Formats: sequence, structure tokens, C-alpha cells
Amino acid sequence: FNSLRSSFSYDNTTLDIRSGTAKIIKDFVAANGDQFDILRFTNGFTYDSRNKAIFPDQGTLHSINAEIGLPSFGNSLEFYKLEYLTQWYASIAEDYILALRGNFGYGNSYADTDELPFFENFYAGGPRSVRGYKDNTLGPIDPVTGDRLGGNIKLTGGAEVILPVPFFRDVKSIRVTGFLDAGNVYDNSLDLGELRYSTGLSGAWVSPFGIISASYAVPFNDEPSDQIQEFQFTFGTSF
Repeated sequence: FNSLRSSFSYDNTTLDIRSGTAKIIKDFVAANGDQFDILRFTNGFTYDSRNKAIFPDQGTLHSINAEIGLPSFGNSLEFYKLEYLTQWYASIAEDYILALRGNFGYGNSYADTDELPFFENFYAGGPRSVRGYKDNTLGPIDPVTGDRLGGNIKLTGGAEVILPVPFFRDVKSIRVTGFLDAGNVYDNSLDLGELRYSTGLSGAWVSPFGIISASYAVPFNDEPSDQIQEFQFTFGTSF
């Protein structure tokens, strides 16, 4: 049920600034330079009582991950990131399963670094977070280039009802769900009124080549600047 994980790594990062680069990146380089040495220390804890690794229908998952960029030699960046993930499955009627999930992330800087490095930002949108929106397109946008910048705060979640499939009730490799997704990414301040939503149907099949998933979602509370993608398809993972 319980697992711990820990890792220590070193990154050497060089940024290449060009004419079309977003202003936030140019400002970051002007303030911090374009080459960095990052000592990254990560720890995580997971409690997992789900009955199956693929297509679970009972149990709970809680996962906490903490990451810190330590002061080091060279031009180091000091920052930290915290992320919490949860999933919950329970039967609500014969052959109907309710699944809930949530994901919250927060990051910031400390010591001599003024802000969370932009390349450590969180992203949301797409089949693995808020369906109906293109991958990694939610949240702050560069006003000049239109680039999706991500943010230091992420909040996503959703509810699904796993439905019985006519003529395939005894086939455990196929799953159909009705879902409601919600989420967004923010820069420094959380605003629940800016959450994006979508609702729709999804299907997944554990094929001999991996999990094949498809969904059709109708977004709402969206803005004209959002990049909508109602039909989405993935290979090799489930939602």
C-alpha cells in the first residue's frame, strides 16, 4: 500500500534566445542569465489501495511529491515544487463505478532566485487533465507571441461514472465513462472563477499493443483565447 521514492540529480541548462522568444523568457534571462547548474532533490510518498494498476474500480490513491532546487556551484537556481495527486473509486450501483480525481501543484523560488523558473512551470489541458482543450494550453498566455506559458499553480480534477458496456459486461479490457473535468493553471494567485470545464464520453481499450483511449468533450466556461479540441485520442495510457 505504501511506497517511498527519492532521487538526486544534476542539470546543466542553457537557454537560446531568439527573435520570436516570449517576453517572459527574455525577462528571465535578463535577470538571471542564460546558463544554469541545478542540483535537484526529489522525495515522494504514495499510498495506493486500488485493486488494479490498469482500469481499477475500487480503492484510493494518494501521492505527494516534493522537489527542491538546491544552492550549488555556478549559476544555480533555488526553487521548490509540491504536487499532490489523488484518485478514488467506489461502486454506486450494480455495474456502475464512481471515480473521482484531483491534482494540485504549487511552486515558488527562494534565496537569491526571484521567481519559479519558467521551464519548471505546471501545465494543464488535454486528455490527461482537462479534456476538450488542447494539450498544455490552459493558463497564462504571452500577450505578444501567444505562447502558452504555464504557471506556478495548477488545479485540476474530475468525476467519472464508469458505465457497463452492452454485450461486453464480462470483458475487462474495455471501459466506457461519462465524465466532468475541471482545471486551470495560474500565475501566483488562484482564481476558482477561471476554472475551465468540460463534459463528455470517453472509451478505452487495453489492446495487445497498449491502452488506446478516445474521448469527445464539450468545453464550457471557456474563453475565446482557449484552444478547443473536442475529440482527443491517446495511445499507451489511460485518462
